[in-house]
Amino acid sequence: MARSLLTVPLLLTVTAAALAWLVLGPAAALAFVALALLEIAMAADSSVPMAGIAGRLHSPARRLFLSLGIVAGVLAMRLVLPPVAVVLGSAEDPTATVGEAVSAPGAFAAHLQEVRPGLAAFGAAFIWLVFAEYLFNTDRASRRSWLGRLEARLAAVARPRVWSLATATAGVVLTTVLVGAADRWSGAAVLPVLVGGAAGVGAYLGSKRLAAWALHGGGATGTDTASIGTGPGAWRVHVYASTVVFERGLVVFMLFEILDGVYSLSGAGVFGADGLGALGQAAVGAAAIGVGALFLARLTSHLDEAAGLKRLRYLKAGAAYVLGVLSVLLWTSLLVPIPGALVGWFGTVVIGLALGSSLPWRAWVRRARLRVRSA
Repeated sequence: MARSLLTVPLLLTVTAAALAWLVLGPAAALAFVALALLEIAMAADSSVPMAGIAGRLHSPARRLFLSLGIVAGVLAMRLVLPPVAVVLGSAEDPTATVGEAVSAPGAFAAHLQEVRPGLAAFGAAFIWLVFAEYLFNTDRASRRSWLGRLEARLAAVARPRVWSLATATAGVVLTTVLVGAADRWSGAAVLPVLVGGAAGVGAYLGSKRLAAWALHGGGATGTDTASIGTGPGAWRVHVYASTVVFERGLVVFMLFEILDGVYSLSGAGVFGADGLGALGQAAVGAAAIGVGALFLARLTSHLDEAAGLKRLRYLKAGAAYVLGVLSVLLWTSLLVPIPGALVGWFGTVVIGLALGSSLPWRAWVRRARLRVRSA
């Protein structure tokens, strides 16, 4: 099963690397492989919450979500969101901005850096609210706490949605105050953080409102999408799935473009391909994103088919805490620089710990002892 899971992404990676070598040179091929590996590592982390969502979708919607939906959503978020952020943040001409993103990714990355404070504040508030869904158990799902009594108490608080909004608002206000104090309350420093944080909260509420309309608009009750996955209202479940793709795509975008400071289409230069032209760097970056999106779709599909989240009960918790740490890092990055190495590996470490604690170690030890005794 693992071989069939990796066959298509690996073949695509090898083919793309060979083409990059022949057309753009060995430096471009090595840069592509490095970028693709980073994308695949991030896909491994993102596949866990994606699989959790896929399990709630009716079969026809699930197949579309696991194939076209994830790939298209990640590509759109990684390639479309940066120009949109620059246009909204600096009032640039949309056509010129898109052209610069493709033909001059280095210059575009500098413009993206200019709007970074507002964008980071937006992402931090939005992602914290997504994490708070798990932390305060807004769906009131039955689960076993990963981190013990404190997590169990937070999951049982009254009015969990109020707690979610209150903690997100506190994060926005606290960050704004700290940024203001550090920059002597300069409007140019304070306003982007405050407005970005408020926009993040608003975007989350809008996304959840759209998801609720998609789930309940056809007369369905509860959060089980199976009741609306068929018939004339089947398209609503795809709207719901799109809100999930948006959430995960935003997370991946924040990791790479904001925290790590590497714009996707100019990332080839960071990995030793500085001699490439702008279009060459853009092609290498876009190809690496495509490989990561395909790997994400394949790995999510495998987790869904194998019921991995049910057998490995703490994986979902690990994925949720990755979001919580990411939001805190985003807020922190507005005050102090965050090392790229920390950003690149913290998700893998958390998911690894969740996986390790999910494995039936005690059962394995008991079986080993019984085998020793019987021998």
